[in-house]
Amino acid sequence: MSLSKILTTTLFYRVLYSYIKFTIVPVSDPASNDVVYIINIIIKAVTKIMSFMKINVEGLLTSLIPPPPTLTTEVFFLSSLLILTSTPKIYKIILTLSATHFPSIAPPYVSTLLGSFEHTHDKCMKADGATSVVVERRKKAFDDLIKKLDKLFPKSSSIYDEIDGKFSDIRFFDVKKVFFPFREMARKLSVCVVAEKTDGPYLIDSDGHRILDVSGSYGVNVIGYEGFKSISNRAHEEVLKDMGPVLGPIHPELRGCLRQLGEVSGLPEISLHMSGTEAVMCATRLARFNTKKPYVATFASAYHGWYDAVQPGVGNERPVPDIIVLNDMSNASLRVLKARAGEIACVMVNPLQAFTPNQPPPSDGTLIGKVRDSGVENAREDFRVWLKKLRKVCTDYEIVLILDEVYTGFRLAPGGAQEYFGVQADMVCYGKSVAGGMPIGVVCSTPELMRRFDPDHPLRLCYVVGTFSAHPSIVTCMNRFLTDVKKIDFQAKHDLYDIWVGKVNKDLEELGYPVRLAHFASVWLFQYTSPGRYHWLMQYYLRSRMVNLAWVGTGRLSFSLDFDETHLATLRESILGACEDMEAGGWWWTSGEGHAANIKKNVNKEIMWSVAVSMGRKVKSAIGLGGSVKSV
Repeated sequence: MSLSKILTTTLFYRVLYSYIKFTIVPVSDPASNDVVYIINIIIKAVTKIMSFMKINVEGLLTSLIPPPPTLTTEVFFLSSLLILTSTPKIYKIILTLSATHFPSIAPPYVSTLLGSFEHTHDKCMKADGATSVVVERRKKAFDDLIKKLDKLFPKSSSIYDEIDGKFSDIRFFDVKKVFFPFREMARKLSVCVVAEKTDGPYLIDSDGHRILDVSGSYGVNVIGYEGFKSISNRAHEEVLKDMGPVLGPIHPELRGCLRQLGEVSGLPEISLHMSGTEAVMCATRLARFNTKKPYVATFASAYHGWYDAVQPGVGNERPVPDIIVLNDMSNASLRVLKARAGEIACVMVNPLQAFTPNQPPPSDGTLIGKVRDSGVENAREDFRVWLKKLRKVCTDYEIVLILDEVYTGFRLAPGGAQEYFGVQADMVCYGKSVAGGMPIGVVCSTPELMRRFDPDHPLRLCYVVGTFSAHPSIVTCMNRFLTDVKKIDFQAKHDLYDIWVGKVNKDLEELGYPVRLAHFASVWLFQYTSPGRYHWLMQYYLRSRMVNLAWVGTGRLSFSLDFDETHLATLRESILGACEDMEAGGWWWTSGEGHAANIKKNVNKEIMWSVAVSMGRKVKSAIGLGGSVKSV
């Protein structure tokens, strides 16, 4: 082996050994959200199982990693020279590690360590160690809930049964509604909404029910369904009845879109796409192309669409080597940006993270027993200060600042998060609502950053195009939406939500329910103030009281801006009624002072058992006994 290979191999193995020994194995302190908690428990479980099997972790690593060779004077000199020349790079690595949000990048490495299993029905009912009397109450309440949902929604359930197994999106959403050991329990509950009409913020389903919709249609429904119907009807009458789906030639309506998007974003050049995910793909690709720098920096657990190159955490099986995931609202992260400015093309921010900083998007599927909380206290001021700091660093160090406003655009203010927080980005991505309910993705930026060719190198191109970009139907509806949204008094709506949330929280506190509401403009969620294994059932009780939620359950909800005091009063009654059902069913039973510790103990056992199941399957598969995983 050559000297350079010896030195490189030695350095690599020793760094790897130190990283595993001092960074991964000792992790023990549960962080503030359940995803972090699960990852930490997985690491503990693997270590304990290996210890039980008399496998010494450090000894195993030592046996796998050869000791460095005996160094002569010459080799020592060259090694020292190598270390000195590598010092700046090592410093950057250490600095980056100090600001990296590891739980956001860990899932591709640890996801296969967690094996799927499901509790029996009896085990589901006593997962928190409830008494036999409470368990019997729960069984009756659960049977009553099944019967109520089946009776209320027979046609919707029938349609669901017909498409189940054919429409993969539904199968994925159903799996994600609850923590996996409880899926056997959740499969018995019918929650599919088959909507045929809308009336204000109400859905009219196949069974004839009026269901109050707080799902926000995944963030699309900003101005209300009646507003969107008006836009599409006007667009058809004024333009589209005489126009087929002509693609290639430019439609005159595009002029108004470009003008209004420029006014909203404060940026002169526009690119149109078919979804928010596509808009993010375009923005990051153009930033890399025009800065000639490889890395994209994002912040902990922020969602930027399903494109795997910007999704390093849950939902992506491959590690993403050219993304840096930093802690949100952290000065250490700013130091990383300064130190690595020559490598980082852009920093991408989802303003919705002001609601739950450094936490994954809230979902009832992660309600495993801990308390869900938001960071909404002083969110506006704290996040504004943070964004201004970030803006200054990006300006001073020539890093492109991208605001991903696919969800927040036109919810916080007519000018989106830029207006709401008072920060101008270099690139802005819009989507969801901006085309009046039509599929859309928009990127706004400067001519320098939107350039898709290199004037000095004719073969260097950035190929970003789309067949349906600037579709006549889409630009026509978008033009009308951008006009209509200016007429909304956003501050009056925000004040209305402030008052309503305050009143509902006062009711919840007086009634002693372990639930509170938190909101960020028109986006809101349920918070749970004490640990419990059954908070996820709240979504089903709300469904039985004619409230439609998104697939993440009580984790993220949105008001359309046509909600008035009457609609909010109806929603308040439904929430209080669902809480009463939860209380009566025994789902919020507590064992007293040691309840939280008991829940934590049970959750730890479940996760360790899950790791053991996964390792057992791997062993069985390795020795040829099979290792099939139960289908979900």
